[in-house]
Parts: sequence; structure tokens; C-alpha cells
Amino acid sequence: MVLDPDGEAIGAREREEQYQPGFLSSLTKLNIEVIARLRDHRPAGARDRLRLAAYDETIRFNILLAGDRTCVAQPYLPHARGVEAPTLLIRNTSGPGGLYPVFEQVYQALAGRSRPL
Repeated sequence: MVLDPDGEAIGAREREEQYQPGFLSSLTKLNIEVIARLRDHRPAGARDRLRLAAYDETIRFNILLAGDRTCVAQPYLPHARGVEAPTLLIRNTSGPGGLYPVFEQVYQALAGRSRPL
């Protein structure tokens, strides 16, 4: 999922980060095109496993779920991008508790409110 390049939240992020209007929207549209092209060039069975969607909400974390065992989560920190923000590698354990179910729930909630691309 990506931040909706035509939504209100990306404009708020541009203002917060002091970017020119449309800067992050343009980058996000480019990223969407790259991911869509990658998805569309996969074999038919693999295309369905790469889902692309957009949401229009304040960013809290970048979350990537790989299967049902691994989560990569990076907090959104104002005025810090990429390598400046810590990245968490979270494994799903079979025991109770842990961070994986928390991030999985956040991801699923956003996915439920997103629109497919």
C-alpha cells in the first residue's frame, strides 16, 4: 500500500516536510508505475500475490508483511527519511504476544480502508 498521491494526506506530508506541492505526489506516482509494471510482468499466478493499493491517512509506519512470518516496519519520523529512521525486523512467533500481530493488525486495518490500484 502506498499513500494516495491524489489524497489530502500526501499534501499534509508535503507541507510538514516543507516540500513543494506535488513533489511527493509525483514520486509516489512514479513508484506506483514501477510496482504496477513489475506486477504486470509476473506470471499469471504470481500477479495475484503482489497487491497494490492506496490509502489517504496520516503515515505512522511503513509496513511490509512477507508471508505470515516476517514483518519489516519503519516508523515515519518527521524530517527523517529512509536510513535516518530505524527499521524493525519482526518475526512471527507461535507464542502469545509479540509485535508481529500488532503490525499485522495495523496493516490489515489500512488494507481494509484502501483502494486497489
